[in-house]
Amino acid sequence: MGPRTRSWARRAPALLALVATGFALSGCAFQRPEDPVVLTGSELPRLIGAPPGKILAYRYIQDQWQQVPVQVDERAVIDFGTVYDDDPYGVQVLTYTDPGTFVGPDPDPTLDGNDEVALMGIDSWSRAPAGAHPPNVVAGSGEELRIHDATGDPIDTYVYLYRQTGNLDPGAGRSYVDYDFGLLSGDYKGTYRLNDGPNPEDSTVTTSFYSRHFSDRWTGDGLRITAPGASGVDILDRHKNLFAPGFCDRSEDTFNDAEGAFIVNKSGPVRAIRSYIGANSGPLTGRQHVFYERREEITTFLRVHAIPAVMDFFDYSPAASGMTYRSDADGDGATIDGIPDQVDAGEIGWETVDGAQGGLSIVHRISTDVPGLDWTSYHLDDSTPSGPSQTQCTGDAFAYGSSGPWINEGIPNTDPRSTPFYSLTDRRTLFYELPGKSDGPRRSAQVDSPLQVSVAPHD
Repeated sequence: MGPRTRSWARRAPALLALVATGFALSGCAFQRPEDPVVLTGSELPRLIGAPPGKILAYRYIQDQWQQVPVQVDERAVIDFGTVYDDDPYGVQVLTYTDPGTFVGPDPDPTLDGNDEVALMGIDSWSRAPAGAHPPNVVAGSGEELRIHDATGDPIDTYVYLYRQTGNLDPGAGRSYVDYDFGLLSGDYKGTYRLNDGPNPEDSTVTTSFYSRHFSDRWTGDGLRITAPGASGVDILDRHKNLFAPGFCDRSEDTFNDAEGAFIVNKSGPVRAIRSYIGANSGPLTGRQHVFYERREEITTFLRVHAIPAVMDFFDYSPAASGMTYRSDADGDGATIDGIPDQVDAGEIGWETVDGAQGGLSIVHRISTDVPGLDWTSYHLDDSTPSGPSQTQCTGDAFAYGSSGPWINEGIPNTDPRSTPFYSLTDRRTLFYELPGKSDGPRRSAQVDSPLQVSVAPHD
């Protein structure tokens, strides 16, 4: 059977023990340590039907096999009514499953075609010779993953997947990310207020490069960059959502206060997933966070009746003072200091903030079939905001480097329960960097040119 090729991936972590081998860190995976590799079960036919705990990943280095972390995330097609522990709504979606929410477990407990298998590209290495296999694996189950960067280093790297005969930990004794979903009311199924929030949390995500905090479903209110050399202070006031500056009738607080539910809360060795729905009169509007060691992907799915506009921006905290803000609409940059600046607006593709606090590169991609939809960007740096348009609807009373995309025109219906409806998805990819190392153009290119992964049987 020939190779089955696809273009896919994301980001990755760690270099640590590899340096100790004495090998030069060459190859595409080492130039992009932020990028994971994510495949569906349908791309791994030899592993279909395997229990997730029986799937292991290995790399081949110095004529030896080394186990590396791998994670299976089960998915299923579910009705949105199930998420709310309600009767079917007649609208279905392919999504992650979670026994801890009303979505429940995947009806197929083994690896099926729509499940995802995730590992980090940097855990790949050299190609194993034919006939070489790690111990205690099922004969004929080996899948070879060749990783290629079409935009960078031409040296491909390899990682191998097998079904094991033993009981080794698929995480290989490591965890790149730790997500602690801390619902203050107690057990999710027993205490979550689905019809009328708020539902306070003390939830955290921690990796070696950053930490995040959430105090309710839509309230991301903590961000510390803990990459080497970074100060680790909390630079975020809020991840905010409004219709327009100073318009407080709709915000992340009002989203939390209305009906809503979680789809999944999962922490694995390779990545963590936090996904939820419910935003006022858009009960199907949702957001999904996927956390890796050095990267976070935030995808917002708009599913609501026609609305006049929408903003999605970060409002930084006073602790971000001294950092430099840049975007592809205004490359000159402006210091975040609470003193108003003149910053050029536009359809931004990337933003960066950088300083002793650490570096943060943010890549924005809006995907929609709404004809002719335009958008711009928002920026406000003022420690004493005044006037209706500068009212701070949520969070603290300041605007330090507030910035992000702003669709400042009407958006037609995106709720699939009514026809006709359109699709609009906003993907924000965050790269957590060392101080002085944020790089909007490079990160933007990485998002647009993911690693290519070819799969072939390994016998």
